[in-house]
Amino acid sequence: MLSAKIIQNLKCPHCLAGLKHSEHNFLCEHCQKEYAITDGVVSFGHFTEDKANASADNLISRLKNFFKRYSAFYNFLYYAFGGFFVGLSARQAIWRLDQDKLILNLGSGIKRIRPEVINIDFLPFKNVDIVADITHLPFADNSVDAIINEFVLEHVKNPEAIITEIKRVLKPGGLVYVSTPFVESFHSSPHDYQRWTKPGLIHLMKDFQLEKVGIRSGPTSALLSILNEWLAVLLSFGWRPLEQIWLMFFTIITSPLKLLDYFMWRLPNADNISYAFYYLGKKS
Repeated sequence: MLSAKIIQNLKCPHCLAGLKHSEHNFLCEHCQKEYAITDGVVSFGHFTEDKANASADNLISRLKNFFKRYSAFYNFLYYAFGGFFVGLSARQAIWRLDQDKLILNLGSGIKRIRPEVINIDFLPFKNVDIVADITHLPFADNSVDAIINEFVLEHVKNPEAIITEIKRVLKPGGLVYVSTPFVESFHSSPHDYQRWTKPGLIHLMKDFQLEKVGIRSGPTSALLSILNEWLAVLLSFGWRPLEQIWLMFFTIITSPLKLLDYFMWRLPNADNISYAFYYLGKKS
């Protein structure tokens, strides 16, 4: 069910006019576009994952989408076998904000950071509140208190468009938390386009006032990401389905080694070979 906070803050993503709300839809007061509400989720467009370009990790992508139906189990897999997280988390970045603040998680997937955070994704996964293109957010200028964007920008062709949109909707002084990969193997969801060094991430967020920046996942996670992929390629003899099976196998058996990052991420120059970085900033 849509909360009153969501309803009162939504705007038409095409013209940013007000929306008339009924039980089954929103109707733009200006351009008359209609947006359906299904099972409490409002959809500002019809989006599907691109199947035209089958990726090298198609099997893993399919498994990810299957397990996203079961949020608790998916989250266990995500934290157990993904990068080992260190540094500032999104939850820590917004912990001082009151529950009445308007907080968006862009490209959220099924992850629910806090009950009052509004999840936005281009597919109607479990726990998604709004289905929308995050380059055209259905919110007015200067209306949002904080925005979270975790490991999404590498999957879009034009990340600068998302950063511009974040700047538009944030209130002056509003918080933005972004995390991006650096040394990580290819992974499509459904595509994978780019990586950022720490200076590169700072440059990407140059229109904001920097609060903190640092390692989100450390060197061991980076090493295992490449090593597991290398072993999978070597032992698959060019057969992609076998490569994906080997990759899952090596990811599982080497995962305990990622605990080394608990110590390594604090070492000098660890950011030269780290898996991922975070950025926390404010709109000036």
